[in-house]
Amino acid sequence: MIYSKLVKLIEDNQEELTRRSSKELLSREETKCYRSLQVDILSERIYDVYSRLISWLNKERQSGDIEKYYTELGKRRFHEGIPLSEVIIAFMLLKRHLWLFVTERQFFDSTYECYQALELNNKVVLFFDRVIYFSALGYEEELCKAGGDKKGIFSKLLKNK
Repeated sequence: MIYSKLVKLIEDNQEELTRRSSKELLSREETKCYRSLQVDILSERIYDVYSRLISWLNKERQSGDIEKYYTELGKRRFHEGIPLSEVIIAFMLLKRHLWLFVTERQFFDSTYECYQALELNNKVVLFFDRVIYFSALGYEEELCKAGGDKKGIFSKLLKNK
């Protein structure tokens, strides 16, 4: 019950989450390359991440969809000249804003609801961890094609190759 209420809260407030996240991405020093994007394009990109999260939470999308989409996204960010560190912190900030928003609403009436919220949190963390990993993987693939290091840091750490 609370799980679906939380997913609905995210879904119903996607524009507000997008606005807040966009504002922070444009104001932080750690994400300064995102300032080169038009505000409406940045907002579309943030909205898309939250949409994909909602679809994944509702089991409309599979893990393979995340892998394919975010590997390609990492490649696109490389070609846009956005540093990998900024791509990663951007996703971390989106995740942070989501949970700040959820906790602002304070609608947990029982320990059971808190437990369900933690279950949802674990799924959100898993989603964003995969998003970050596959975006970094795609980014590194493009870096290698451009003549960079044969194996990126994430490939070395997470794949042990």
